[in-house]
Amino acid sequence: MTEQELLEKIKASADEIDIPEGIGPEKMKSKLDGRKKRAPGRRIAAAAAVAVLLAGLGGGAVLSHVREDVPMVAQEDEISAGADQETAEADNAAAAGEMAEAEAGEAGNAAAEPKKDAGALYVVAENYGDVYDLLNMRYQETGVPAIYNTADDAAITSGAAAGTGAVQELQAQSKQRGESHSSSDKGEEDGYSKTNVQTAGVDESDIVKTDGSYIYMVCDDAVKIIDVRGEAMKIAGEVSISMDSATDRVLEMYVDGDMLNLIVQKEKTDLEEKDAKKRAYYVETHVETELLTYDITNRRKPALSGSITQDGYYKTSRKMGNVVYLFTQEWMDLPDLTREEAVIGKDAGGWIPLVNGEAIAADCIYVPECGESGLIISSTDIKNPGEIVDNTMIMNDYVDIYVSSEALYLYGTDYSESGVKTQIAKFSLKDGVIQAVGATQAAGEVRDTFAINEYDGTLRLLTTDWSRGENENQLYVFDGDLKPVGELTGIAEGEQIYAARYFGDTAYFVTYRNTDPLFAVDLSDAKHPKILSELKITGFSEYLHFWGEDKLVGIGYETNQDNGAQEGVKLTMFDISDPAELKTLGTCVIDNLDYSPALYDYKCVLADAGENLLGFAGQSYDYRGSGEWQEDDSYFLFAWEDGDFKNLLTEKIGVDEDKTPNVKVSDLTSNTEDLTVENAVADVLYAGEDIADYRGLYVGERFYLAGPDCVISYDREKEYRMIQKLKLQQ
Repeated sequence: MTEQELLEKIKASADEIDIPEGIGPEKMKSKLDGRKKRAPGRRIAAAAAVAVLLAGLGGGAVLSHVREDVPMVAQEDEISAGADQETAEADNAAAAGEMAEAEAGEAGNAAAEPKKDAGALYVVAENYGDVYDLLNMRYQETGVPAIYNTADDAAITSGAAAGTGAVQELQAQSKQRGESHSSSDKGEEDGYSKTNVQTAGVDESDIVKTDGSYIYMVCDDAVKIIDVRGEAMKIAGEVSISMDSATDRVLEMYVDGDMLNLIVQKEKTDLEEKDAKKRAYYVETHVETELLTYDITNRRKPALSGSITQDGYYKTSRKMGNVVYLFTQEWMDLPDLTREEAVIGKDAGGWIPLVNGEAIAADCIYVPECGESGLIISSTDIKNPGEIVDNTMIMNDYVDIYVSSEALYLYGTDYSESGVKTQIAKFSLKDGVIQAVGATQAAGEVRDTFAINEYDGTLRLLTTDWSRGENENQLYVFDGDLKPVGELTGIAEGEQIYAARYFGDTAYFVTYRNTDPLFAVDLSDAKHPKILSELKITGFSEYLHFWGEDKLVGIGYETNQDNGAQEGVKLTMFDISDPAELKTLGTCVIDNLDYSPALYDYKCVLADAGENLLGFAGQSYDYRGSGEWQEDDSYFLFAWEDGDFKNLLTEKIGVDEDKTPNVKVSDLTSNTEDLTVENAVADVLYAGEDIADYRGLYVGERFYLAGPDCVISYDREKEYRMIQKLKLQQ
């Protein structure tokens, strides 16, 4: 159905209805225009939601109905850290339909061992009715009608109130800066660079990969396979995906030997009939994420060997050995059914998300005190690429994800009158089976992805608490069951944590207000953490990366220590050989650089101490008069030599090749030398793409800069002389 047909049906539905002034089109448009951008995944578009509401008002059939004999999800004041709580037995008085559904759910559980509660934070559902109750509770709180019952013609109590509720937007808590920063495996062992990852040994998907012989790149709805074994690059093959919608996307991939795993997100939008008599319709958008596995033994002819699908928008993924864990987010709506109708029948009436075409079993769903978004997690062994090892759904409002080498941690911020807290749940991931271990909470919120870390059976957590006026920073240590072990509070009061890293029993982190203190904390006695040293410099680091075992490099901003104004992107090399006496070895300020995705997305960073390469893209903005801003984008590559950052390459990107650009050499200043024009600008490359889509990588003595439309190669042994530019789109 075309967009015009959708609009005509909606208009026809609305034209026959007398609209109360309080919820007329202009009033509703005003309300919607004032809201923030909606959270991804919300099913009902604003205009369509208004049409549904108006249709209901025309017949006076919208009800806010809750069965009094159905208990809501229990509320608890504290989150238990206890593990191994068994799933409660089904209520003997439950409806027969619910019991039948629960039995069907149990049959769908892939894990041999029943799911356990994650403390009291996430409790295993007894049946689909628990999920229904959770959604119903939130809709009651927000004023959204719980059920639209076409068989009942009772008048709505308050049209205006219900109208506001019907278009209530679900707003996820804003993501903290940078879902990820990271640390990569040492590439020198294999002679080629790896994806920069958060946890050593836990691979992450990306838009560009290499195996030392080929470079694999996501390009629109395909993956290009580029042969880099010879002197000249050439396209050796392609994996092309059939797309049904303009919003379908190839996202990221894994490459492991002769196996390629491709992550694809697809959307299907339909106009669903809500009430034939009242000619009411609503727009339904179904989002599905696929993991496609290809045999690429023959790079010229990749062959699909299996696939899995699951509902929801793609959030992230991890690969541990042969097992891929896929995370999607599904924003769930209360079905337009009674509770009994919703939990009986195939796929629970079609409202429970699907994994590989089957509804997630009730005993694989975790419910909290509140939350209407489902985090769906599935695992698959790529040796059996069409089969699911295990799956689960964790209802929540918003959580971030940290995956260690052995476990999954979900952490989210809870805002209440008592202050801000970070709630944490731990799940083991042994052999692809997702099993809860426990839950806990800590004061403050996690401000940096690397502020949470598992080591030697303990979890370490750095938080900033701003709920009491002045910022307070603290470090917490928990054991394997998430029971508190030790803490360190009152760190750098008035400042907040910007970047963090853990190296064995030592924590390093940066706080900032007008200066940039780097702290080192001794964690060898987990019960009594202690600050070893504090080093203050100007500016602050947003991203930290270990450079061997005795150095730490920071990427951030230089600032004016009097007023805090940013004065360019800054590189800092710290000496951590003695954590009790931190030192600065050298700095480099790119004076006119205003932004870099490296500060917030670790996959954008090439950081390899063994090969002595530090690369990232950046943007500068220059006011050219007449209200116009000139945006200059570049890729920077540095080495650490003789106590200084040496610029190896600065490549202009984001410029139309068919036009003569106004090339402005970046004004780079370092400790020992000024950079030459020849060293600063090599060539004009790509046309206006997101600079976060660029990757720098190396294979042997070749360096490659890969962008959305082109790959360029350089000779590392000849001062990064350009060898070849290969266009990906002919």
